[in-house]
Amino acid sequence: MKRQSGMTLFVAMIILVMITLLVTSAFKVSNTNVKIVSGMQGRQEAIAASQSAIETTISSAFFTQNPAIVAANPVTVDINADGVDDYTVTLDQPRCLRTAPVVLSNPPTQLQLDCAGSSRFPGATTPTWCSNTIWEVVATTTDKLTAAQTTVRQGVGMTVEITSAKSSCK
Repeated sequence: MKRQSGMTLFVAMIILVMITLLVTSAFKVSNTNVKIVSGMQGRQEAIAASQSAIETTISSAFFTQNPAIVAANPVTVDINADGVDDYTVTLDQPRCLRTAPVVLSNPPTQLQLDCAGSSRFPGATTPTWCSNTIWEVVATTTDKLTAAQTTVRQGVGMTVEITSAKSSCK
């Protein structure tokens, strides 16, 4: 018994140090996971803010008539409805990528009839007063708290009056 002289204490101390290192490591890993999840949540909120701004923008009458007005006005978004704007969304000027006149099919759809106006439509290739357009909208969201930025690029297809399509799609 005299030969042990503190060996049990030494082994117990080594085990305690190992347990302490294990707990510290587990804490650091869980803390890193919380930061990752928080970053993912912030990114998803920024994307939602961009989508909200894009929906508001494409619902505006100015979207196809004067796309420069759309880009000039930033949109603020209160994502959590607390009365304080959380994100500022700026939109690049929407780009019209392609336009094609709406052609009446046989029988015509309600949209085609609405576009036909007072014109007669004798066949399946009669043009209407509307045009199908494809737009590219780019929204950049800035978090007011962290200044982090997220960019969303979205394609939008719209049927518009042919005069708007001719002036915006060059």
